[in-house]
Amino acid sequence: MRTIDDLERYKKYGFVLTPVKKDKKPETKDGKWFYDWSDEELLKADNLGFYHKQSNVFTIDFDDKNYVAHRYLSLFPHTFTDGKDLLGQAPYTHLTYKVNGQGALKFKYPTKAKGKEDGLLIETLTSTHTWFHSNDEDRFEVWEDQPPEDVDINELRKYCSLTCFMVEVSRNFPPANVGARDEAHLRLTGALARLNEKVYPTDLLNKFHERFCHVIKDTKEIKNRMKIDRQRAALANGKKVYGITDLREHLDSELEAYNLLFDTSDAEVPEQEQMHETDPKEYPLISGLEFDTIEYPKVDYILNPIFTTRSFNQIYGYYESGKTVFGLALSIAMASGQEFLGWSCDNSVPTLYVESELPAELFKSVRSSILTQYYDVNNPENSTYRGDRHFTLTQDDLTNNGFKYGFNPIAVAKEHGKKAAEDYGRRGREFIEQMLYKIEERTGQKPFYFLDNMSRLATIDENKAPDWHPFINWGIDMKNKGYSGCFVHHANKGGNNKGSSGSSFIGRLLDTSIALRKLDNEYRFNMAGNKNLQSSIEFDKSRGFGGSHWTQKRILTMNEDGEWKHYPYLKQISFVILQLHQQGLTQSEIREMAKNKEIKDEQGTTYPQSTVDRLYLELVKLQLIKKNRNTRCWDCGDSISTDADGSCPKCTTGIPCGNCGSCICEKPKKDKETLDEDDY
Repeated sequence: MRTIDDLERYKKYGFVLTPVKKDKKPETKDGKWFYDWSDEELLKADNLGFYHKQSNVFTIDFDDKNYVAHRYLSLFPHTFTDGKDLLGQAPYTHLTYKVNGQGALKFKYPTKAKGKEDGLLIETLTSTHTWFHSNDEDRFEVWEDQPPEDVDINELRKYCSLTCFMVEVSRNFPPANVGARDEAHLRLTGALARLNEKVYPTDLLNKFHERFCHVIKDTKEIKNRMKIDRQRAALANGKKVYGITDLREHLDSELEAYNLLFDTSDAEVPEQEQMHETDPKEYPLISGLEFDTIEYPKVDYILNPIFTTRSFNQIYGYYESGKTVFGLALSIAMASGQEFLGWSCDNSVPTLYVESELPAELFKSVRSSILTQYYDVNNPENSTYRGDRHFTLTQDDLTNNGFKYGFNPIAVAKEHGKKAAEDYGRRGREFIEQMLYKIEERTGQKPFYFLDNMSRLATIDENKAPDWHPFINWGIDMKNKGYSGCFVHHANKGGNNKGSSGSSFIGRLLDTSIALRKLDNEYRFNMAGNKNLQSSIEFDKSRGFGGSHWTQKRILTMNEDGEWKHYPYLKQISFVILQLHQQGLTQSEIREMAKNKEIKDEQGTTYPQSTVDRLYLELVKLQLIKKNRNTRCWDCGDSISTDADGSCPKCTTGIPCGNCGSCICEKPKKDKETLDEDDY
């Protein structure tokens, strides 16, 4: 029977407790889950459970109907453990761990299994509850009564994966009275030995293999069965060692759980180790004096100031924000050595634009609109477009050249199984690299590349930072080799200030990140034609030019003739006022028009005098309107020299008029209705 001391101990563990009904569901109040049961109610309850989210814990539930998976439970890191009695035996059922900064482990195998009858072996419970204690001790009781442990969830995933793999092997292993067990063990240890030793140490694999021998009741020669270390030594010496294919053929089973053994955050380690095999044995030691003498590769501007050599960048935006038009225009300007939106391009640089989404004919139409500004209508041969340095690739180009399925992904989710774990999009990135090398060979310069867009070119879970690691690391590695680039991405669905789609990890490693957004109606111009673009642009990452005026949010437009312009980020009504000023109207005249309800935006909305005055002053502060201020006496109108000696005896700051002696402090105050041009 549980006691009040038991309840107090469970609460100290952080458990939010609840009575549990016979159907395994929590008791409710007013039809809803309840989180504040009294001690008396909890003591009387036949069954007791705890909620996961509210308790900040998750539970690994061993659900194998044959109770084989349960036999490996004791190998897991020790933590709060409960289970139920079965025919005098007590197979543990639940391991409960604390949620840490990594979140809760999410694991289920097989993923499509709905329950025990579907072959479910293990699943984690993260958002419901766990029934862990019963006053009827034949049902549930606590076997390890300790606080839930804080454990690396990647380690737990490895334990779960090994358990599921061993269960599958045991189901298909030769029976003791049939023979061929030696050969089966040899193939099993070979398959385990081929796992990366940094991820799966030999001691860990030996523990699971030894438990496997007990499960299949093969313990007479258990020491001779432990051959993983010998198999790994043979592999290191280039000798033949069996692998998973040999084991699958021998047991006539797919053993699909073997793929789980590559689904860890460390699954990349083999690739990383291979990359560093030829590295020196230690890092160099460089003093300040030595540092000054080393000539490092220079970082030069490609498009000043937003893109440099040795940079990795991003353009992102919402639907209809003009990401592709903008990116393609950038690539053409850089290839042609032309200024773009005030950004200077002193030297042409070859560019590659990979367009994965638009049909080639539509992409060609967008390109034609942009190129209009590069041709002289009166003399078409005088083109500033450098087509020999501007390279493109579309889905149609791949189809026409025998790539039946189009682009190879440049980033692949780690959860896609063994093959993905071996590659993570490496093949797709190699295709891009090969193109860059060919462009360099043809032009004699390292090109700048655009990848449009990540949602189409990658098959990752954008919210998982580990899925981004291989691609981001590749981008940074490429920039350090001298190949700068920019990928195009969608904006986060969370709103205008939520950044690009997916994990915030992306932005940390970028040099420049450009956000584009389609303009709201109150900011839009009345532009002719159907092909104009109107968007806002701002930089949420601006390494090297963060303090400059370029980082200020602006408006971009491109008309049907491919002409690009940029403006301050102001509502359309401000441009109406600016236009009136440019036509020669004074502030007083513009104010009078507002008084007569003659100041309207494109939607016909009128604006009062106070708003027009405020917007006029804003334009003055932005220096879009320059006022000629003459310092004259308010009383007699004579000029006042600001260099004059002395100050007003009344206000101590003003300079009295040399003609009449009046000071500005004596000027009568006026009503807002009578303010004149020089009052601002």
